[in-house]
Amino acid sequence: MLDRSLPLTPRKALAFVNGFRALMLLVLLFMSLLQGTEGQPLVDGGARFYLWSAVYAGLILCWFALRTGKIAHTLQLSLAIAADILMIVLLMGMNGGVKSGYGMLLLPYLAVAGLLSSGRYALFYASIATASLFGYVGYEHYRHEVLFGSTADLFQTGLLSLAGFVTSMVTYQLARVARESEELASRRGGEIANLNRLNELVLQSQRDAVIVLDETGTVRQFNAQAVRYFPGMQRGILLPELAPIVERWRLNSHSPMPVFVERNVRGRQLAGRMVPILAGDLRGVVMFLRDMADMAEEAKRIKLAALGRLTANIAHEIRNPLAAISHAGDLLAEGAEDAATQRLTRIVRDNARRINGLVEEVLMLGRRDRVKTETIKLSQFLADFLEQFGMAQPEAAGRILTTFHCSSSVYFDRGHLGQILSNLVANAWRHSSRVHGAVQIEISQLESQVLIRVIDDGPGMNDEAQSHLFEPFFTTESSGTGLGLYIARELAEANDARLDYIPPGGVFRLSCHHAYE
Repeated sequence: MLDRSLPLTPRKALAFVNGFRALMLLVLLFMSLLQGTEGQPLVDGGARFYLWSAVYAGLILCWFALRTGKIAHTLQLSLAIAADILMIVLLMGMNGGVKSGYGMLLLPYLAVAGLLSSGRYALFYASIATASLFGYVGYEHYRHEVLFGSTADLFQTGLLSLAGFVTSMVTYQLARVARESEELASRRGGEIANLNRLNELVLQSQRDAVIVLDETGTVRQFNAQAVRYFPGMQRGILLPELAPIVERWRLNSHSPMPVFVERNVRGRQLAGRMVPILAGDLRGVVMFLRDMADMAEEAKRIKLAALGRLTANIAHEIRNPLAAISHAGDLLAEGAEDAATQRLTRIVRDNARRINGLVEEVLMLGRRDRVKTETIKLSQFLADFLEQFGMAQPEAAGRILTTFHCSSSVYFDRGHLGQILSNLVANAWRHSSRVHGAVQIEISQLESQVLIRVIDDGPGMNDEAQSHLFEPFFTTESSGTGLGLYIARELAEANDARLDYIPPGGVFRLSCHHAYE
């Protein structure tokens, strides 16, 4: 029965064994052409030897052809080693028996068998060699009608058999240790590779810029955010901006306490902390840096989000009394006969509608967390959107142009995208000349980002207005609520997109993720 736990030997190993057999045959053939000191060939080159060589060459060719066949590895190896042993014993018999020394050629074959097989098969092959040797000695004694052969022959045969067993077991043990070491190294290599990939994933997911430096200040590792702060960042370089910090860390006796860093690096005010790495002989430092402007923006967004939740809660409480006021105003308007009363009721209704619009916009903030993203084909979506926008504002119907530099789809919440574009296009139309083409929607693609630009021919915004553009309740018009652009940016961020104003003209850009169809 075959040992199914034995791994198959690679083809290169079998090819190497066949190469060794062919080389040994060539050496024997060459020695048959050489003569010793007594004028006799080193190997008996008679007809029997050449017949033996031809048979052995045929076997080598068979083994070479079968190495890629479907015969099981153990069976193939067993047949080949058994044939090798018989051929070596025949060669030994043709050249004077055990005393000729050709029996030593059995040892390399048994060594190879021990390397390529399991323990019990290594002993099996050594047993075949032992049986063949003693069988040959017994045959020689029987042929010469000698009951007990020469003590020297038996002793040499026993030593050769013992050497065969020792060779098989030693090489098997060495091979087993090598295979276990290889498997362990493979597992460890896989674990290290997985750990490196995990570390890289964790490193790249950090919002901070992470830079790993050695004791000399040379960059050893970094993430994508660090490239944003340090263009041209690569491993093995020295960063002049960080060299003084690393030097102070070295002079401070590699203090394990975190160090806060604030440097003006390439136009950015960075702040962070420095964590030393002190493990054995490893001396290094990990820097975590963030743009202070980004930190301020994040704090601002947190405050605005809290404000949005607060105003949304207040808006819910306002709707009921507001509905009562509106209803009461409508009832008063129905019974009003004089002009003064009609004017007052109209003021009530107009302001109630304005407050209701403000409430609706505030409540829109609560919908940013209910995102139902889908793949949206922009060509069809914009056609439907402009048709609906033209119905709401008839003077803009047919006057807004769309330009497609690519045929793209985005991954977005359909309602959120409509709300954002409605706000942007309404603002653009309100500040434009309102002629045909005064407002344009332009679609382009940059790598994995789809860019939607809303452009108008208006005068744009001054620097003061730009700095407060996306703040809640900021407006340049007395009739505006100041929540439109703030809500638009909130909805964009809820869909992992970004809304920006591009100065100096009136251009708003929505950057979305491209959806692969």
